[in-house]
Amino acid sequence: MRKFPIAWLIVAGAGAVGLTIATAAPPQDQPLAPQGGPPQAKQKGFGRGARKGPAGPLPRLSDGHPDLTGIWNGFGGSGQDAPDMQPWAAKIVADHRAHGGAEDFEARCLPGGPPRAAPYHTSLFATPKLVLILFEGNTHMYRQFFVDGSGHPKDLKPTFYGDSRGHWEGDTLVVDTVSFFTKSWFDFAGTPHTPAMHLIETWHRTDYGNMEMKVTIDDPGVFTRPYVINRTTTLEPDFEMTEYVCNENNQDPGHLDATLPDGSAAAATAKVDRSKGVPPPQPKKAPAPPSGPTPRAEDGKVDLSGVWVPASTNLPGDPSYQPWAKKIYDERKANKQKDDPERFCLPDGAVRINPLPYKIVQRSNMIALLWEGNTHSYRRFFLDGRQHNLDIEPESWTGQSIGKWDGDSLVVDTIGFNDKTWLDATGKPHSEQMHLTERYRRPDLGHLNVDLTIEDPKAFTKPYTFTRTFTLAPTWELQEYVCQAILDGIE
Repeated sequence: MRKFPIAWLIVAGAGAVGLTIATAAPPQDQPLAPQGGPPQAKQKGFGRGARKGPAGPLPRLSDGHPDLTGIWNGFGGSGQDAPDMQPWAAKIVADHRAHGGAEDFEARCLPGGPPRAAPYHTSLFATPKLVLILFEGNTHMYRQFFVDGSGHPKDLKPTFYGDSRGHWEGDTLVVDTVSFFTKSWFDFAGTPHTPAMHLIETWHRTDYGNMEMKVTIDDPGVFTRPYVINRTTTLEPDFEMTEYVCNENNQDPGHLDATLPDGSAAAATAKVDRSKGVPPPQPKKAPAPPSGPTPRAEDGKVDLSGVWVPASTNLPGDPSYQPWAKKIYDERKANKQKDDPERFCLPDGAVRINPLPYKIVQRSNMIALLWEGNTHSYRRFFLDGRQHNLDIEPESWTGQSIGKWDGDSLVVDTIGFNDKTWLDATGKPHSEQMHLTERYRRPDLGHLNVDLTIEDPKAFTKPYTFTRTFTLAPTWELQEYVCQAILDGIE
């Protein structure tokens, strides 16, 4: 991966894996932070004294609201006071400080949960009805802000990121979030919260290069009055996000059970055998796909947006392997896939899928593909005319994807892979020379077909081609799935 600081992105609309003992490491150009403390940013401005972003007029979406799209510097505070806490909550914070933050969920590759922020870059990309936050650092996951007029659903299950519904008040996006998992850390101090925590965030882009954010946390069980945090950020148009996989270098026993230096345990007893990893997710029964014509986006292109359910997961037949790759594949099958990276909360990559649904969010210059399962992560397809640039990130789990339209088919070209992913659950290997071409076709409202061609001269003797089919689930929404939480037994 490229050596850049941890960042966030906000978007709307061949060998076997070795499980070595190591601790989580930050991107290589970052100084190590003190254990339990916040990451140390370099040359970052904070608050009202921060440097200004590039000048220019405020951009707007097609519906007239401000377009929050852009890559932004880390959100700095503007001198807010420390929270006024109930005595029991203050004691917990003091205990966390005494342990050096060793129980911090982010140190264990678990989501910190909002409104936690790091002083690094954040990229925002908006559509009129949906805003996604795709995190680069820590868990490389995402949040969704629904800006479609909907309210919070009933009987919400608590999650790390909660349920977020947004609306516009003038040029300010107001996001209301409830139903949080109480064990998460929403700040570096480990301030506790109760099931009643209510989070209000306001996002206000003042001009082309500057944005202000205000966070109000209301939780009477913890705070004697609402806790208000003010943040500012500036646009960084020349920065690009890269992939950060916390679990890639964080698979030692201390990570898995959060054992503290004094020998006590911070995590609950695991519900799974950690030596075997997390069991594969079970498929959901998909609804009957709706009928209707192929929808189109504002630019006239086929609209691929929606929640999609795969018809199958394993690949048809086997690739024509080179001898060394065939040997690895046979060994994995003989070992009954015991080293499957998915079971240890590592990314599936761009080819492998699991039975849980997917979501496509589309705009003319970029498409985001979100996974519900595995690491609850995402891919990005750039459609802005750029070329591949592996100097940014020579290799990664999901590769670098560039898209273009060929009539009504979206063609996605992906290179820059590592050799650590499996092509499916049976353990099919590949090398770092893998070149993936996908053609996305939506023949009608309810169906999506994807033709895949994998070229890998190092591992295959000839290209491997197959087609996947998906059906639309218009009433479904992606649910939060945190593999590491299952592995740690803290659901």
